[in-house]
Amino acid sequence: MAKRAFGELEAQILYILKSGDRKTVKDVHKALGGNDNYNTVMTVMSRLAEKKQLTREKIGLQYEYWLTAPSSSASFLDKIKQKFFGVKTSVLVSHLIESADDLSEKDLEEMEQLIKKTRKSKE
Repeated sequence: MAKRAFGELEAQILYILKSGDRKTVKDVHKALGGNDNYNTVMTVMSRLAEKKQLTREKIGLQYEYWLTAPSSSASFLDKIKQKFFGVKTSVLVSHLIESADDLSEKDLEEMEQLIKKTRKSKE
């Protein structure tokens, strides 16, 4: 398996924690499929806490992590959009879709449903 880019691993960890539930490194490592080195996942989560993207609390011998409440500063995704794609979300989404080689028909249907839901909420 090809090594994952550091930023990609950060994004996947944040995605796993978006439910709002507290998770340990072990929980996140398992949710990632166990393919990444456990110590790498722990390091990335620790760095995300240092960057204030995650909050953590020591419970017994391990930390529990969760997403930090949004602040007035730019979110992680906003920083990625700004750095690599300018400010237009559509450019970022377009690039991700066009460069993805693992999109299934089900993935595309889910995206279409999200677009419909977003349109309704904007009306």
